[in-house]
Amino acid sequence: MGLHLHLLSRGIDEREVEIEDEVKSIGQEETFAEDVIDEEIAKREILSLSTKVGRRLRKEGLRGKTITLKVKYYDFVQITRSLTIVEPTNHGGEITKACYLLLKKTEVGRKPIRLLGVSVSHLTSSEVKQLALFPRHPGAQKTKRLHKTIDAIQEKFGEGAILPGTLLKK
Repeated sequence: MGLHLHLLSRGIDEREVEIEDEVKSIGQEETFAEDVIDEEIAKREILSLSTKVGRRLRKEGLRGKTITLKVKYYDFVQITRSLTIVEPTNHGGEITKACYLLLKKTEVGRKPIRLLGVSVSHLTSSEVKQLALFPRHPGAQKTKRLHKTIDAIQEKFGEGAILPGTLLKK
């Protein structure tokens, strides 16, 4: 024991280094082949990115409270806008809604963009849930089952097997 402590005091330790990385955020970005000026195209891309982020959060068993929208303009100026919500989420629709609010705080639609990104941070386990006297989402169990089914279909047949309808028209 004394020799071991002596070696440790000199910075000598033969044990393997174990690194446990805790996931801080989950996000998805898309760089466009050509600059985009149309706000509707940007909104469709945000919907697509938010859906993917929600799916990844559910796959990892996580939910997050802070939603961030990243925009890189044609001149490579990059901005981020964030919104912290009351209850953590892994629902693509809620992430999309928050990003649409954040989109209003940007110049998308007035200035060409090169890249869009969506990320969720301040993550907690999906198992941890704050109980409420009056639930904010009475259909939460149905939504959870729906997401589980959609995720299983996408896992088996690919992401394009089932999507929000607005992503079908290109």
